[in-house]
Amino acid sequence: MQNILAGLKGLGRKRLAALGIAAAVLLSAIGLFVFRGSAQPMALLYGDLDLSEAAEMIDDLGKAHIDTTTSSDGTSIYVPRDKVASARLLLAKDGLPSGGAVGYELFDKSGTLTSTQFEQTINETRAMEGELERSIRLLHGVRNVRVHLVLPHRDLFSTQTSPSQASVVLDIGRAGRMAPDGIQAIQNLVAAAVPSLRPQNISIVDTRGDVLLKPGDPDSAAGQESTLEKLRHAEEQRLAEAVEDMLVPTLGAGHVRARAAVTMDTDEIHETDESYDPNQQVLRSQQTSSDKSVNTEANPNTSVSNNLPNANANQDNRTGSNDDREEETDNYEIGKRVRVINQTRPRLARISLAVMVDGTVVRGSDRKDVWQPLDGAEIERITTLAKTAIGYDKNRGDEVNVVSMRFMPDGGNEFSTAGGSLFGRDTLIYIAEWVIPIILALGAIFMAVRPVLRRGGGNILALAGRSAHEGALGMSPNGTRLAGGTAGALIPSDGTGDGTIRIEGIEGKLRTDAIAKVADRIEESPEESVLIIRNWLATPELGKQT
Repeated sequence: MQNILAGLKGLGRKRLAALGIAAAVLLSAIGLFVFRGSAQPMALLYGDLDLSEAAEMIDDLGKAHIDTTTSSDGTSIYVPRDKVASARLLLAKDGLPSGGAVGYELFDKSGTLTSTQFEQTINETRAMEGELERSIRLLHGVRNVRVHLVLPHRDLFSTQTSPSQASVVLDIGRAGRMAPDGIQAIQNLVAAAVPSLRPQNISIVDTRGDVLLKPGDPDSAAGQESTLEKLRHAEEQRLAEAVEDMLVPTLGAGHVRARAAVTMDTDEIHETDESYDPNQQVLRSQQTSSDKSVNTEANPNTSVSNNLPNANANQDNRTGSNDDREEETDNYEIGKRVRVINQTRPRLARISLAVMVDGTVVRGSDRKDVWQPLDGAEIERITTLAKTAIGYDKNRGDEVNVVSMRFMPDGGNEFSTAGGSLFGRDTLIYIAEWVIPIILALGAIFMAVRPVLRRGGGNILALAGRSAHEGALGMSPNGTRLAGGTAGALIPSDGTGDGTIRIEGIEGKLRTDAIAKVADRIEESPEESVLIIRNWLATPELGKQT
């Protein structure tokens, strides 16, 4: 103990101050870890909450004596991990969280005797808006939503009723954009839930100001243009996905990109084609007529004898004629083909496809990876597959281009996080909680123990070394020869028999077994012993103490 105190005194004020600061920081860190370790871990109860609703939930949990913490923006609530289930049951009893929307529960506490017709109409509108917001929020990709409804009403002294209208504001969040099918689903959902609401009277926008669905008659010019744009975009996406699905199993998911550009023909075609085949003759009808006539009238000849009285009394001068006639009429039907074409839907006029594929990585002569583009034969095979996947038609003017280019390691979507991961939030927290306290503890131990061992232990080694040297010569510390002539045979110089010896210049006594151990250690590690002696010689204070 005296050696430790002497070592501490020899450190000096600066070293003692630094040692005290390190000890204080270490104790504070240990206390913080103990405090945090005794506290229960917190778990997320609900996130993305409305601020007013979050405040109401915190108030209810506080009344139930459940500890809560919130995020920096106040939209997330954390409770102890073992209290999550009970907290959710407690809040569900009060209808929380409601998603910031009020549904048909609005009529549970409404007064039916004192409320006016206007108030009932407004409450009905609010309830329908809240129920629609809850339903739309359940769709994948929708983080938040607002719905505004205009229910049908008829003004006073008016015979016409204004139609229902709706507008929807979507907060898609990190999803970026919503698929056309999802927008169509929201449109149909709102149209089916509101009385007398037509789908063309619904407007859908997102929080970035992009119009996802325009209101209007689908048969109008604007509606037809929007429909044509949707068809074109859907066809381009279908063709690109078909090519990627064909090439991904061979090239890899992150090594192929395909984009298609489609030209749509919107011309309406009404065509009638009639063709006749003379080789296809069919007897359609046949008509036969027969005519026979007989003429018996006299044919007198004018002469002198005929004009005499009773010239033809005994003669028969009548003559006659017979006429036979037959007619036959055949009607034939010639083969005829009539083709009527009515083209009203848009059709593909031209397809342009661009495919970008990654190359291969080979090991060069210097044992380094070298990127190389695909050869011509491989590009030709990929081009053939792409043409087959999209239904390539040369007469239509289709075009397919395949290019081999180097892809970024992350696909070009994000910056490299190799350097950021080293100094990420989790890494810094880990360093603050474990690495820094351990370094401080090791530094404190090094600063406190090493000087003590260096000073106190150095004196012991010096004394032991000199005693061992004298014991090896068979001499006592005061110059008398000891029995046995070795360090192991040292005997007390004063003959007291307590296993200790006196050494000149040192107050007190040393045990002979300790000196024997030190001597053995010196014999085992002579190089370290020489370094210690050199250190004593280089330090005057140690030389004086020895």
